[in-house]
Amino acid sequence: MSDLFESFLRVAMVIFIVGPLTAWVARRGARERSEATDSLDRFTVRMPAAIRVILACCAVAFELLMLGVYVWQGVSLGEWDHELVWFGHAMALAGMAIWALLSIPRIDVDGDRILSRSAFGIRKESTFGNITRATLHTQMMRIDLYEGERKFCSVSLEGVCSLNLLARLEEEGIEVVDAIKGPMTKAGLCWAAIKPLTIVFNSMALVFSLVIVFMALFTEDGARLLLLVPFLFLFIGVLLPLLMLSMPLRGIYEIGRQERELGFSFAEEMAARGATGTSLIDDDWFIEISNARIVAFHRDYLKNVTAHEGSESGDRCTVTTKAGRKIKVYAAGSTLEDLRAWFKQGAKVRSTVDRAEDALEATV
Repeated sequence: MSDLFESFLRVAMVIFIVGPLTAWVARRGARERSEATDSLDRFTVRMPAAIRVILACCAVAFELLMLGVYVWQGVSLGEWDHELVWFGHAMALAGMAIWALLSIPRIDVDGDRILSRSAFGIRKESTFGNITRATLHTQMMRIDLYEGERKFCSVSLEGVCSLNLLARLEEEGIEVVDAIKGPMTKAGLCWAAIKPLTIVFNSMALVFSLVIVFMALFTEDGARLLLLVPFLFLFIGVLLPLLMLSMPLRGIYEIGRQERELGFSFAEEMAARGATGTSLIDDDWFIEISNARIVAFHRDYLKNVTAHEGSESGDRCTVTTKAGRKIKVYAAGSTLEDLRAWFKQGAKVRSTVDRAEDALEATV
């Protein structure tokens, strides 16, 4: 009965706490971006306040957990209570560190001046006249600005007014290019799809490992906790990303079927077209990465593409091949709309701002 009750509590936490909280943060972030100034002359790019508030509240909550245990038990703490107190301290410190890393970075644009502040508080100043180019990491949700070959600053694409920055760069005639320059290959697409998740999982493993090391220093027999650190990196940093490979591998499988049915080599096809990065939309090909999935189809392979619809697993549409096989394609709604428009009306030019908007929509 106790196991059943514990399972019920876990499901209830996901349904009534984690799920609504995640949805609220996403909605608030999208609302902040939509309500941001339309000015391209004066604006500030920084992480939405909703995300920063949640992280700060989590840090305070863990510290209150530590204080609550201490007050409830008094000074006569048992072994478990003692470890719980230091766990609260460690998680509070980790939460505040993450809050600082996301709250400090910002870019202030005032006319032609650009003021940048990094995650470590380092300030830099430049002008749009000195910025020679910018790169957009759609999968990593990041924009990099360069002065010559030297990187001037980086800012999150999820930040408020990030689209203002991209629009201003285009207005100034500064080239905004895809950050990935290597040739397009199946392995490269697969890695690009799971790279953000891999970084997130390894960051989680690092944070939890630091929490364990902190507890090991201040609790009795804490050295035994250090045995969990390699397991954390093995499970969270390696095993989970490998499990996530199932998402892009479906797209790789469909590319393989197209190679066999249409009689071409994907690598040779992309090399002949000079395709680089992770996105290609022309008269023959539609290739995009969305929600860690690869959407890649040749026009000669398709017979029909339906309008996208929502489901418990996310937005999806149904693709019918000329051989009569039906395929359910999962991706962000904007990507599926672009796929259907490409199939019905042909390729159209998509700007960097369009790609950035699609990437932002996929996070909401």
